[in-house]
Amino acid sequence: MNKMYDVVTIGGAFQDLFVFSNDFKVLRDPSFKSGSSLCFDYGAKLDVERIEYHSGGSAVNTALCFSKLGFSTALLTFLGSDSSAEKIISQIEIAGISSQLLKQDNQPTGTSIILSHNGDRTILSYHGDRDFNQLKLAKNLKTNWYYLSALGKKIDDLENKLIENIAKNGSGLIWNPGPLQIKQGALANRHLLHLCNVLILNREEAMSFSACGKTKIEDCLKTLANFGPKLVVVTDGKNGARVYDGKVYYQINASDDERVDATGAGDAFASTMASRIIQDCSDKKAQSFTPDRETILEALKWGIVNSGSVVGHVGGNSGLLSTSEIIKKAEKMIKLEAKVY
Repeated sequence: MNKMYDVVTIGGAFQDLFVFSNDFKVLRDPSFKSGSSLCFDYGAKLDVERIEYHSGGSAVNTALCFSKLGFSTALLTFLGSDSSAEKIISQIEIAGISSQLLKQDNQPTGTSIILSHNGDRTILSYHGDRDFNQLKLAKNLKTNWYYLSALGKKIDDLENKLIENIAKNGSGLIWNPGPLQIKQGALANRHLLHLCNVLILNREEAMSFSACGKTKIEDCLKTLANFGPKLVVVTDGKNGARVYDGKVYYQINASDDERVDATGAGDAFASTMASRIIQDCSDKKAQSFTPDRETILEALKWGIVNSGSVVGHVGGNSGLLSTSEIIKKAEKMIKLEAKVY
Protein backbone atom coordinates (compact mmCIF):
# COMPACT_ATOMS: atom_id res chain seq x y z
CA MET A 1 0.00 0.00 0.00
CA ASN A 2 2.34 2.72 -1.26
CA LYS A 3 -0.30 4.99 -2.75
CA MET A 4 -0.48 8.50 -1.32
CA TYR A 5 -4.06 9.66 -0.80
CA ASP A 6 -5.30 13.20 -0.49
CA VAL A 7 -8.00 12.19 2.00
CA VAL A 8 -8.97 9.07 3.94
CA THR A 9 -12.46 9.15 5.45
CA ILE A 10 -13.16 7.08 8.58
CA GLY A 11 -16.63 6.39 9.94
CA GLY A 12 -19.91 4.64 9.25
CA ALA A 13 -21.35 3.22 6.04
CA PHE A 14 -25.06 2.52 5.68
CA GLN A 15 -27.75 1.40 3.33
CA ASP A 16 -30.43 4.09 3.74
CA LEU A 17 -34.11 3.30 3.32
CA PHE A 18 -36.17 6.48 2.88
CA VAL A 19 -39.85 6.26 3.79
CA PHE A 20 -42.33 8.98 2.79
CA SER A 21 -45.86 9.05 4.19
CA ASN A 22 -48.55 11.73 4.36
CA ASP A 23 -49.71 10.13 7.61
CA PHE A 24 -46.66 11.45 9.49
CA LYS A 25 -47.37 14.46 11.72
CA VAL A 26 -45.07 16.80 13.62
CA LEU A 27 -46.26 17.97 17.05
CA ARG A 28 -44.67 20.47 19.41
CA ASP A 29 -43.43 18.59 22.45
CA PRO A 30 -41.03 20.19 24.98
CA SER A 31 -40.17 16.77 26.43
CA PHE A 32 -37.94 16.19 23.37
CA LYS A 33 -34.62 17.99 22.85
CA SER A 34 -35.77 19.28 19.46
CA GLY A 35 -39.02 20.58 20.93
CA SER A 36 -41.02 18.50 18.44
CA SER A 37 -41.99 14.90 17.84
CA LEU A 38 -42.75 12.93 14.69
CA CYS A 39 -46.03 11.08 15.25
CA PHE A 40 -48.33 8.51 13.70
CA ASP A 41 -51.12 6.31 15.02
CA TYR A 42 -49.82 3.62 17.36
CA GLY A 43 -50.78 0.16 16.12
CA ALA A 44 -52.07 1.47 12.79
CA LYS A 45 -51.19 0.43 9.26
CA LEU A 46 -49.99 3.49 7.40
CA ASP A 47 -49.91 4.17 3.70
CA VAL A 48 -46.46 4.89 2.35
CA GLU A 49 -46.34 7.08 -0.75
CA ARG A 50 -42.89 5.93 -1.80
CA ILE A 51 -39.63 4.39 -0.62
CA GLU A 52 -36.11 4.89 -1.94
CA TYR A 53 -32.80 3.13 -1.29
CA HIS A 54 -29.51 5.06 -1.21
CA SER A 55 -26.01 4.61 0.16
CA GLY A 56 -25.22 6.69 3.21
CA GLY A 57 -23.24 7.16 6.38
CA SER A 58 -20.79 9.98 7.04
CA ALA A 59 -17.72 8.14 5.77
CA VAL A 60 -19.44 7.27 2.48
CA ASN A 61 -21.09 10.67 1.98
CA THR A 62 -17.90 12.61 2.64
CA ALA A 63 -15.72 10.27 0.55
CA LEU A 64 -18.05 10.76 -2.42
CA CYS A 65 -17.89 14.53 -1.91
CA PHE A 66 -14.09 14.66 -1.68
CA SER A 67 -13.76 12.47 -4.76
CA LYS A 68 -16.21 14.57 -6.78
CA LEU A 69 -14.19 17.66 -5.87
CA GLY A 70 -11.07 16.11 -7.34
CA PHE A 71 -9.23 14.48 -4.43
CA SER A 72 -7.80 10.96 -4.42
CA THR A 73 -9.83 9.35 -1.66
CA ALA A 74 -9.99 6.11 0.32
CA LEU A 75 -12.71 4.88 2.65
CA LEU A 76 -11.98 3.14 5.97
CA THR A 77 -15.14 1.54 7.34
CA PHE A 78 -17.00 -1.70 8.08
CA LEU A 79 -19.35 -3.38 5.63
CA GLY A 80 -21.13 -6.70 5.77
CA SER A 81 -20.90 -9.35 3.07
CA ASP A 82 -24.39 -8.76 1.71
CA SER A 83 -26.08 -7.13 -1.27
CA SER A 84 -26.06 -3.73 0.49
CA ALA A 85 -22.28 -3.90 0.77
CA GLU A 86 -21.97 -4.82 -2.89
CA LYS A 87 -23.99 -1.75 -3.90
CA ILE A 88 -21.90 0.58 -1.73
CA ILE A 89 -18.61 -0.87 -3.01
CA SER A 90 -19.82 -0.56 -6.59
CA GLN A 91 -20.81 3.08 -6.10
CA ILE A 92 -17.56 4.17 -4.48
CA GLU A 93 -15.39 2.35 -7.01
CA ILE A 94 -17.31 3.93 -9.90
CA ALA A 95 -16.61 7.29 -8.21
CA GLY A 96 -12.89 6.48 -8.16
CA ILE A 97 -12.68 5.92 -4.39
CA SER A 98 -10.32 3.22 -3.14
CA SER A 99 -11.99 0.26 -1.38
CA GLN A 100 -8.68 -1.27 -0.25
CA LEU A 101 -9.14 -0.12 3.36
CA LEU A 102 -12.66 -1.55 3.76
CA LYS A 103 -13.23 -4.36 6.24
CA GLN A 104 -16.06 -6.81 5.61
CA ASP A 105 -17.54 -9.13 8.23
CA ASN A 106 -20.50 -11.47 8.63
CA GLN A 107 -22.82 -8.93 10.25
CA PRO A 108 -25.41 -7.10 8.14
CA THR A 109 -24.21 -3.85 6.62
CA GLY A 110 -25.33 -0.87 8.70
CA THR A 111 -28.87 0.18 7.87
CA SER A 112 -30.83 3.38 8.45
CA ILE A 113 -34.58 3.78 8.13
CA ILE A 114 -35.23 7.44 7.40
CA LEU A 115 -38.72 8.78 8.05
CA SER A 116 -38.89 11.85 5.83
CA HIS A 117 -41.47 14.61 6.28
CA ASN A 118 -41.62 18.19 4.94
CA GLY A 119 -37.90 18.37 4.18
CA ASP A 120 -36.74 17.07 7.55
CA ARG A 121 -36.23 13.55 8.85
CA THR A 122 -35.98 11.18 11.78
CA ILE A 123 -33.39 8.42 11.42
CA LEU A 124 -33.50 4.93 12.93
CA SER A 125 -30.01 3.41 12.65
CA TYR A 126 -28.69 -0.11 13.03
CA HIS A 127 -24.91 -0.16 13.54
CA GLY A 128 -24.32 -3.75 14.58
CA ASP A 129 -22.01 -4.77 17.41
CA ARG A 130 -18.78 -3.96 15.67
CA ASP A 131 -15.36 -3.46 17.23
CA PHE A 132 -13.98 -0.48 15.33
CA ASN A 133 -10.56 -1.24 16.76
CA GLN A 134 -10.48 -3.99 14.13
CA LEU A 135 -10.22 -1.30 11.46
CA LYS A 136 -6.50 -1.26 10.82
CA LEU A 137 -4.37 1.71 9.85
CA ALA A 138 -1.45 0.13 8.05
CA LYS A 139 1.94 1.46 9.10
CA ASN A 140 2.71 2.42 5.51
CA LEU A 141 -0.65 4.15 4.95
CA LYS A 142 -0.01 7.68 3.72
CA THR A 143 -2.56 10.42 3.34
CA ASN A 144 -2.37 14.19 3.50
CA TRP A 145 -5.65 14.43 5.41
CA TYR A 146 -7.98 12.34 7.56
CA TYR A 147 -11.69 13.02 7.85
CA LEU A 148 -12.91 11.34 11.05
CA SER A 149 -16.65 11.02 11.68
CA ALA A 150 -18.92 9.03 14.01
CA LEU A 151 -17.76 5.55 15.04
CA GLY A 152 -19.03 2.86 17.39
CA LYS A 153 -18.15 2.29 21.04
CA LYS A 154 -14.89 0.39 20.66
CA ILE A 155 -12.45 2.89 19.18
CA ASP A 156 -9.51 3.45 21.59
CA ASP A 157 -6.96 1.43 19.61
CA LEU A 158 -8.07 2.98 16.32
CA GLU A 159 -7.74 6.48 17.76
CA ASN A 160 -4.23 5.71 19.05
CA LYS A 161 -3.16 4.35 15.65
CA LEU A 162 -4.59 7.47 14.01
CA ILE A 163 -2.63 9.73 16.36
CA GLU A 164 0.57 7.75 15.67
CA ASN A 165 0.05 8.03 11.93
CA ILE A 166 -0.59 11.78 12.10
CA ALA A 167 2.52 12.27 14.24
CA LYS A 168 4.61 10.25 11.79
CA ASN A 169 3.36 11.74 8.54
CA GLY A 170 2.13 15.22 9.53
CA SER A 171 -1.35 14.58 8.16
CA GLY A 172 -4.15 17.05 8.79
CA LEU A 173 -7.28 16.09 10.74
CA ILE A 174 -10.86 17.16 10.16
CA TRP A 175 -13.09 15.80 12.91
CA ASN A 176 -16.86 15.50 13.15
CA PRO A 177 -17.33 13.73 16.52
CA GLY A 178 -20.02 11.09 17.01
CA PRO A 179 -22.55 10.63 19.85
CA LEU A 180 -20.08 8.74 22.06
CA GLN A 181 -17.46 11.49 21.89
CA ILE A 182 -20.11 14.19 22.36
CA LYS A 183 -21.29 12.46 25.53
CA GLN A 184 -17.71 12.09 26.82
CA GLY A 185 -17.06 15.79 26.32
CA ALA A 186 -14.15 17.83 25.00
CA LEU A 187 -11.89 17.32 28.01
CA ALA A 188 -11.95 13.54 27.59
CA ASN A 189 -11.09 13.96 23.89
CA ARG A 190 -8.32 16.51 24.14
CA HIS A 191 -5.87 13.94 22.67
CA LEU A 192 -7.67 14.35 19.33
CA LEU A 193 -8.67 17.98 19.67
CA HIS A 194 -5.11 19.26 19.88
CA LEU A 195 -4.42 17.62 16.49
CA CYS A 196 -7.54 19.03 14.85
CA ASN A 197 -7.21 21.41 11.93
CA VAL A 198 -10.99 21.66 11.67
CA LEU A 199 -13.55 20.62 14.30
CA ILE A 200 -17.12 20.47 12.98
CA LEU A 201 -20.32 20.02 15.02
CA ASN A 202 -23.92 21.14 14.91
CA ARG A 203 -25.19 23.62 17.51
CA GLU A 204 -26.67 21.05 19.90
CA GLU A 205 -23.56 18.88 19.72
CA ALA A 206 -21.27 21.86 20.32
CA MET A 207 -23.19 22.95 23.42
CA SER A 208 -23.03 19.45 24.88
CA PHE A 209 -19.42 18.70 23.85
CA SER A 210 -18.03 21.97 25.20
CA ALA A 211 -19.98 21.89 28.49
CA CYS A 212 -19.34 25.63 28.64
CA GLY A 213 -22.69 26.38 30.26
CA LYS A 214 -23.29 29.32 27.93
CA THR A 215 -26.17 29.97 25.58
CA LYS A 216 -24.18 32.20 23.20
CA ILE A 217 -22.65 30.14 20.42
CA GLU A 218 -19.59 32.42 20.37
CA ASP A 219 -18.74 31.39 23.95
CA CYS A 220 -19.05 27.76 22.92
CA LEU A 221 -16.78 28.23 19.90
CA LYS A 222 -14.15 29.93 22.03
CA THR A 223 -14.28 27.22 24.70
CA LEU A 224 -13.71 24.49 22.11
CA ALA A 225 -10.92 26.45 20.40
CA ASN A 226 -9.03 26.50 23.71
CA PHE A 227 -8.58 22.72 23.38
CA GLY A 228 -6.45 23.22 20.26
CA PRO A 229 -8.45 23.06 17.00
CA LYS A 230 -7.28 25.65 14.49
CA LEU A 231 -10.85 26.14 13.27
CA VAL A 232 -14.08 25.41 15.13
CA VAL A 233 -17.16 25.19 12.90
CA VAL A 234 -20.73 25.01 14.19
CA THR A 235 -23.65 24.43 11.85
CA ASP A 236 -27.15 25.51 12.81
CA GLY A 237 -29.54 24.13 10.20
CA LYS A 238 -31.66 26.86 8.61
CA ASN A 239 -29.58 29.47 10.51
CA GLY A 240 -26.43 28.67 8.56
CA ALA A 241 -23.03 28.26 10.23
CA ARG A 242 -20.41 30.01 12.36
CA VAL A 243 -16.64 29.62 12.58
CA TYR A 244 -13.97 30.75 15.04
CA ASP A 245 -10.27 30.74 14.10
CA GLY A 246 -8.91 31.79 17.48
CA LYS A 247 -9.03 35.48 16.59
CA VAL A 248 -12.27 36.37 14.81
CA TYR A 249 -15.72 34.90 14.21
CA TYR A 250 -17.25 34.14 10.82
CA GLN A 251 -20.91 33.72 9.94
CA ILE A 252 -22.93 32.68 6.90
CA ASN A 253 -26.66 32.21 6.41
CA ALA A 254 -28.26 29.07 4.99
CA SER A 255 -29.22 29.02 1.32
CA ASP A 256 -32.83 29.30 0.17
CA ASP A 257 -32.71 26.07 -1.87
CA GLU A 258 -35.87 23.99 -1.90
CA ARG A 259 -35.70 21.56 1.02
CA VAL A 260 -36.68 18.03 -0.06
CA ASP A 261 -34.73 15.99 2.49
CA ALA A 262 -32.09 17.12 5.00
CA THR A 263 -30.17 13.83 5.15
CA GLY A 264 -26.47 14.33 4.39
CA ALA A 265 -26.58 18.13 4.44
CA GLY A 266 -24.11 18.30 7.33
CA ASP A 267 -21.73 15.87 5.65
CA ALA A 268 -21.87 17.85 2.41
CA PHE A 269 -21.22 21.14 4.19
CA ALA A 270 -18.34 19.77 6.25
CA SER A 271 -16.51 17.93 3.46
CA THR A 272 -17.01 20.75 0.94
CA MET A 273 -15.74 23.39 3.34
CA ALA A 274 -12.80 21.12 4.18
CA SER A 275 -12.11 20.58 0.47
CA ARG A 276 -11.70 24.30 -0.15
CA ILE A 277 -9.29 24.52 2.78
CA ILE A 278 -7.33 21.48 1.59
CA GLN A 279 -6.91 23.09 -1.85
CA ASP A 280 -4.81 25.84 -0.27
CA CYS A 281 -2.58 23.35 1.51
CA SER A 282 -1.14 21.65 -1.56
CA ASP A 283 2.46 22.67 -0.86
CA LYS A 284 2.42 22.81 2.94
CA LYS A 285 2.48 20.33 5.84
CA ALA A 286 -1.16 19.66 6.56
CA GLN A 287 -0.93 19.23 10.34
CA SER A 288 0.48 22.72 10.85
CA PHE A 289 -1.69 24.40 8.21
CA THR A 290 -4.12 27.21 9.04
CA PRO A 291 -6.13 28.78 6.19
CA ASP A 292 -6.21 32.53 5.70
CA ARG A 293 -9.32 34.65 6.13
CA GLU A 294 -10.31 34.77 2.45
CA THR A 295 -10.09 30.99 2.18
CA ILE A 296 -12.32 30.53 5.24
CA LEU A 297 -14.92 32.91 3.83
CA GLU A 298 -14.96 31.15 0.48
CA ALA A 299 -14.96 27.70 2.12
CA LEU A 300 -18.08 28.65 4.09
CA LYS A 301 -19.88 29.69 0.92
CA TRP A 302 -18.84 26.53 -0.90
CA GLY A 303 -20.14 24.44 2.00
CA ILE A 304 -23.51 26.18 2.04
CA VAL A 305 -23.88 25.91 -1.74
CA ASN A 306 -23.18 22.16 -1.84
CA SER A 307 -25.28 21.34 1.23
CA GLY A 308 -28.11 23.37 -0.29
CA SER A 309 -27.92 21.19 -3.37
CA VAL A 310 -27.98 18.00 -1.30
CA VAL A 311 -31.14 18.97 0.61
CA GLY A 312 -32.84 19.42 -2.75
CA HIS A 313 -32.50 15.68 -3.42
CA VAL A 314 -33.38 12.46 -1.62
CA GLY A 315 -30.26 10.72 -0.33
CA GLY A 316 -27.23 11.83 1.61
CA ASN A 317 -25.02 12.20 -1.47
CA SER A 318 -27.40 12.39 -4.45
CA GLY A 319 -27.13 16.14 -4.98
CA LEU A 320 -23.38 16.61 -4.64
CA LEU A 321 -21.89 19.17 -7.04
CA SER A 322 -18.54 19.27 -8.79
CA THR A 323 -16.07 22.12 -8.19
CA SER A 324 -17.10 23.95 -11.36
CA GLU A 325 -20.78 23.57 -10.48
CA ILE A 326 -20.18 24.97 -6.98
CA ILE A 327 -18.27 27.97 -8.35
CA LYS A 328 -20.92 28.66 -10.98
CA LYS A 329 -23.77 28.44 -8.47
CA ALA A 330 -21.89 30.50 -5.86
CA GLU A 331 -21.37 33.32 -8.37
CA LYS A 332 -25.12 33.53 -8.93
CA MET A 333 -25.92 33.63 -5.19
CA ILE A 334 -24.87 37.23 -4.68
CA LYS A 335 -26.78 37.65 -1.41
CA LEU A 336 -25.14 34.57 0.11
CA GLU A 337 -21.87 35.90 1.53
CA ALA A 338 -19.89 34.93 4.59
CA LYS A 339 -18.80 37.75 6.89
CA VAL A 340 -16.37 38.41 9.72
CA TYR A 341 -17.62 39.88 12.98
